[in-house]
Amino acid sequence: MEMTMQLSRTLKGQEEIFNLGHTLRPRHRQILFSVGNGISFGELRSKLPNCAELETMVNELLQNGFIQPLRNMTAVHAAAAVSAPVPSTVNLAEVQTYVLEFMAALVGTKSPAYRQMSEVQDLAGFKAVLPVCRKVIAAVASPHQAAEMEAGVAQRMGG
Repeated sequence: MEMTMQLSRTLKGQEEIFNLGHTLRPRHRQILFSVGNGISFGELRSKLPNCAELETMVNELLQNGFIQPLRNMTAVHAAAAVSAPVPSTVNLAEVQTYVLEFMAALVGTKSPAYRQMSEVQDLAGFKAVLPVCRKVIAAVASPHQAAEMEAGVAQRMGG
């Protein structure tokens, strides 16, 4: 398998992770969780160095429709790189709720970053805590999911 091949979860893969009806074996679920919304096969191999049958398991997940190869990664990176100006009419509560829900799904509610975001009172505090949340999501889930969260924040802030 090509080391630069980008992989991401499908809707079926998302449902496997976030719903209670698990159908995959634990090792397959670990791979599925590590894939997130995008990761190269090389990055996946470095995340799971002791998994001898990684390529076989990834192929099984591909064949069963839990993951898919990603086509265009430049759009994700471009969306994450956009830093839009923030209009004064931003609904902080809406954007804060979006980030908290995103983090709850990927990181859980016990994370210190989740607690910090939940305690934000103003836009300056939000802007100070957002990079922390991004780093936590990138570390726990994937950099692509962190970029997706940032793009969602930019969109909600008028960007």
